[in-house]
Amino acid sequence: MRVALLPLVLLLGVLPQRLADEPAVAMGLWYAGPGAQPPSTATGDVEALRRDLAVVRRAGYNAVTTWVNWKEGEPTRGAYALAGTERLVAAAAEAELQVSLVVFTEPAPAWAPGVPDAAAQFFAYVSKRLSLQRGVTRVVQYSPALDRPGRIKVAPGSGPDARLAMWSAVARGERAVAFQGSDGPLSPTVLSLGETAGVITRNPSLFDPLRPRAEGVRSIAAEGGGAPVEIRLLESANALMIIGLNHSPSPRKATVSFLPDIPEAIWQNLETGTQVHFVMGKSGPVLEHAFAPRDALVLMIRKRLR
Repeated sequence: MRVALLPLVLLLGVLPQRLADEPAVAMGLWYAGPGAQPPSTATGDVEALRRDLAVVRRAGYNAVTTWVNWKEGEPTRGAYALAGTERLVAAAAEAELQVSLVVFTEPAPAWAPGVPDAAAQFFAYVSKRLSLQRGVTRVVQYSPALDRPGRIKVAPGSGPDARLAMWSAVARGERAVAFQGSDGPLSPTVLSLGETAGVITRNPSLFDPLRPRAEGVRSIAAEGGGAPVEIRLLESANALMIIGLNHSPSPRKATVSFLPDIPEAIWQNLETGTQVHFVMGKSGPVLEHAFAPRDALVLMIRKRLR
């Protein structure tokens, strides 16, 4: 009996498997090979993929968003060209990066017009085949809804705006954020944002259970004109997080009054590691903070001592 079962055991050991869990919050970038911009791909040289993806991981990211387009993925009906994407997914798994796969059904291949349900069939095939790859956490068909808020386009020198957009997305409960560099997937600006992303990727147990909290802010008073200062709260059983967002291109000094159940105790700035002190007002804790232009403030406090 053991001899008969041995081939089956060996076979099960090499079958591709989907990873059990997605990252707490997937912080990544759009990447489909050196220099590729969606919907085109460039996934040929596996060593180049490995080098690039190792850089992505070292920068502080825990995920990549890659893509397949129908025109390149099924150039002839029923003949699929997905080997390059599979090499990229395998290289990402080696680099300990999770993968979200976006399927573009435009542009269509030349044979497709007039063929009923051809786009849906292509997506179904890609989804079934690629979801078996180790490290793939989701396969989705592209729609404009994917562009906001989790897809953040990054131009050279736009790091502060991209940082603000990232924390805005997280504050609203977004579970996947991916930067797309307009001058290349591994542009200096995108890689520098990995340090900010690392606040999340280095603390998965903190960010995983956090969910938006509707109440907690009594009032916000901000000096200066422009867009209002926004305060969002996230909460779990063990932690409370405040994300302050200055959407204005001008510096703003804000005074935020909280409801009495928000702790007055010492909070931690998650990006700088410094302590932030609230003061107790007549009706609850008060925080005063001077925001730089297009700035974010991320504070956390533990609700339970360990």
